[in-house]
Amino acid sequence: MSKSFENRVALVTGGSTGIGAAAALELAEGGASVIITGRTEATLRASAKRHARIDYVVADVANSSDAARTVDAVRARFDRLDVLVNNAGIAEIAALAEANAEHVRRIWETNVEGLIETTRLALPLLKNAKGTIVNVASTVADRPFANMSVYSASKAAVLALTRAWAKELAPLGIRVNAVSPGPIETPIFDPGKLRVSPAELESIGNAVLGLVPLERFGKPAEVASVIAFLASSAASYVTGAEYTVGGGIEA
Repeated sequence: MSKSFENRVALVTGGSTGIGAAAALELAEGGASVIITGRTEATLRASAKRHARIDYVVADVANSSDAARTVDAVRARFDRLDVLVNNAGIAEIAALAEANAEHVRRIWETNVEGLIETTRLALPLLKNAKGTIVNVASTVADRPFANMSVYSASKAAVLALTRAWAKELAPLGIRVNAVSPGPIETPIFDPGKLRVSPAELESIGNAVLGLVPLERFGKPAEVASVIAFLASSAASYVTGAEYTVGGGIEA
């Protein structure tokens, strides 16, 4: 791609694998200096090794002190931030009868509270740069699945935040948009992370695939290219938008 992010700085949360890693690589290849975050240093290191302009901070977005430490690291190293990609998230499957307080807390702290706190802390840097925010939501925000009510609600919250912030931050020159991936081949579909058995995961995957007109799961790079577009000057008149990358998936 062209060097549309030359001399720009980007922060990608959840950048060790999947969509986050692909987005970090796309931005770095476009010329940006990129910092990625995640909870596991080994996977972060592997992701960072894909490009010389990618560096990492081991941090849990659900931990407010980690969020502060991340933004401090961006400030100390670059003293600017042009692009914030709020990608970090967890997905768990649970019927309502099993959606206890701990289940709700895990999802909400990462998918909603962590996103809010990271953005709040990064706001002064984004304001100075007249930067852009891309929040990663999900197609289940508008088309929720059974047994994923809390996860679906958390992603609906991400869309609400995106639309509200787009209006609130427009006077500061900050654009805010959302990308809603459908079924993508990422580690989030690991049975352990979803808290289901491999057989249950296979059944879920087959059911989901039946809803996708393109009849396949997407690739992380296919989402990353849309993230990069929204973060670029090519989307300079786009804010408050939701771009669905889901192979045509519908309810």
